[in-house]
Amino acid sequence: MTDFDRISGWLDDHADTLARTLCEMIDFPSIVKADPTEAGPGERDCQHYLKARLEAMGMETDLWEPDGPALYAKYEGRAGAHKGRTFDGRPNLGGVLRGTGGGKSLMLTGHIDVVPPGPAEHWKTDPFKAEVIDGRVHGRGAVDMKGGVAAMLLAVEALHALDIRLKGDIVFTTVVDEEIGGMGSLAMVDRGFRADAGIMTEPTDNRIAPLCHGILWGRIILDGIGGHAELVPKSWDATGPVDAVQLVRQMLDGIDILNRRWQWDPRKNHPLMPLPNQVMVTQINVGEHPASIAGRGVITFDAQYLPSEHDEVNLGGRVKREIEEHIARICEADPYLRKVPARVEWILDADCAEVPQDHPFVTAFQGAVSDAALNPALDGFGAHSDIGLPTTLGGTPTVNFGPGDPGFAHQPNEQVPVADLVACAKAIAFALMRWCN
Repeated sequence: MTDFDRISGWLDDHADTLARTLCEMIDFPSIVKADPTEAGPGERDCQHYLKARLEAMGMETDLWEPDGPALYAKYEGRAGAHKGRTFDGRPNLGGVLRGTGGGKSLMLTGHIDVVPPGPAEHWKTDPFKAEVIDGRVHGRGAVDMKGGVAAMLLAVEALHALDIRLKGDIVFTTVVDEEIGGMGSLAMVDRGFRADAGIMTEPTDNRIAPLCHGILWGRIILDGIGGHAELVPKSWDATGPVDAVQLVRQMLDGIDILNRRWQWDPRKNHPLMPLPNQVMVTQINVGEHPASIAGRGVITFDAQYLPSEHDEVNLGGRVKREIEEHIARICEADPYLRKVPARVEWILDADCAEVPQDHPFVTAFQGAVSDAALNPALDGFGAHSDIGLPTTLGGTPTVNFGPGDPGFAHQPNEQVPVADLVACAKAIAFALMRWCN
C-alpha cells in the first residue's frame, strides 16, 4: 500500500472528524464587523481553536494582533492597506511544521471571518449552530470559507497521524479581515509567512483557479437641483430644478454602454473566466422626499479587473481612470452635466493575481488533483480572493482551490457536502506529498 493509499483511506475513515471540525468552527460566530475597529464575536476563539490543533501536531505557532495603523503607514497606497483598521480581539494565526530538509515549502492559507447571516427567518437552521443534514454541513461559513480551512487542517493531520514526514516545510495561516478588504492577509505577508507555493482554500468546487478578479468599489455622485414635484417651479438662476432621478437614469444607461463595450474587449476577458469584466451597480440612493424633485443621486458600483490590467503598484489605477473618463464623456453629452459633472469617489481597490498555467506548482497540483479523482482542468475564480497579496507582495505563487459551490457564499442556508470536504483534503495532502518531497 502506497502512502497515497494510506492517506486516502485515513481521510475516508475520518470523514466524520472533518465534518465535526467544520461544525465546531462554524459555531464560533466570527462575524466581520462593518466598523473595522470592532472585533467580531468568535474571531479570537476560532483562532485559538485552530492554534491548539496545530500545536497538537508539533507546529511552531504565532498568534498575534496586527498593528493596523503601523501597517497602513508602511503600505499606504498598496494593496490591502486600509486606513482606520484595528485588530484588537482579531488575531491572525500562523504555523510552521518543519520538514526534514531538501524539499520545497507549501503554504496553506484561508480566512476565518464570515459575513453576517442576515435575517434569521431566511435560514432553515441556526447559522451558528452547524448541522449535518443529508451529508451536507449547514451554517454560516460552511462554504466561505471555513470548509476550506477545515479541509486543509485535516490534510495536515492525516500526514501527522500516519507519521509521514516531508522534506519541505508546511506553512499554515488563517487570517481575519478578508471580507472587508484583506488587511489581515497583508499583515500575514508582512509578518514573514511565505513559501515556495501556496493554496488558498476559497470555494472553487474543488477546481484549481490560478487567478481571480481584482475589484473596485466606487460611488458616482450626481447633484441635481431640488424643487416641488407637483408645482410649476420658480428659478433664481435660469436653470430651474434638475431631477437627479433622471440624471441617475442617464448614468445607468451610460454604464450599460460601457459594459457592452467591455463584453467584447479582449483586455476585459480571460479564457479561464466565464464572464467578461463588468461594472455592476449594487446600490442606488436618490431623492429626499416623496413630494420633492430629487436633488442628489448616488450610484454605488463594484467593478472587476484582471491581473493583466494592473498598474505600477499591482492595483486597478488604470481601470479607475478608464471608468472616470467614460463617466466624463457621459456628462459631456448633457448640457447640465457639462456644467455640474458627476463626481467619483473610490471606496476600495482589492488586488488580484495570476499564477502562470505552466508554473511547476500548478502542474504538480494538477497531478495531485487527478490522484484525488477530481477534475484537473484549470478554472477562473470570478470573485475576488486574497491570492494577490501572498503572490505579488510575498513572493508565494498562490492558487485558489477549495470545497463547495461558491454560489452558496454569503447566502442563507450556506452548505457544503462532506464528500467535497474529504476530496479537497485528499487533493491538498497529495499536493503536499508531490511538492514538498
